[in-house]
Amino acid sequence: MIIVLLILATFVFAGAMIFARAGRTRVLTTLISGLIIAGGLGALILNDNYHWGMHQVTQTQIQDLAPLQSKRAALRVQQLGTGSERVIAYRVASATKASHTVATTTTTTKLTTGAPAQVQIRTTTWQFKNHWARVLFSLGNTKTKVVARQYLFTIPKTWQVLTVRS
Repeated sequence: MIIVLLILATFVFAGAMIFARAGRTRVLTTLISGLIIAGGLGALILNDNYHWGMHQVTQTQIQDLAPLQSKRAALRVQQLGTGSERVIAYRVASATKASHTVATTTTTTKLTTGAPAQVQIRTTTWQFKNHWARVLFSLGNTKTKVVARQYLFTIPKTWQVLTVRS
């Protein structure tokens, strides 16, 4: 919406500067359309750099874990790159296929021992504060930007964590 407003204000500004006769109407039209252009550009910059019109929302999901292959092999950890990044493969109790953590700079993983065997996935995303902010800044993009994702694995002492070298 704000892009459409910027385009219209630019055409009005250019039309007034080119075709309008000198006088109050021309000055007033160029002043108002120039302020709309400056305000719209400022709002776009604030939204892009400082998430203006948005707030962070955190969702927590807890899932029970099942062993990957045998009763003893619970998780499979694979180091990536220099070793500071890693991907953890796990299986949710209700699923038949193994899942894995997302390897991005915003993802953190933590392993703890305890019972029951579960994974807690905490995802923080940017979402629009209200309908007006969504109308102005969404541009048809319905995907929310992930700020951080945290995996907290709780596994019993009897389970083992397998480290895979690549």
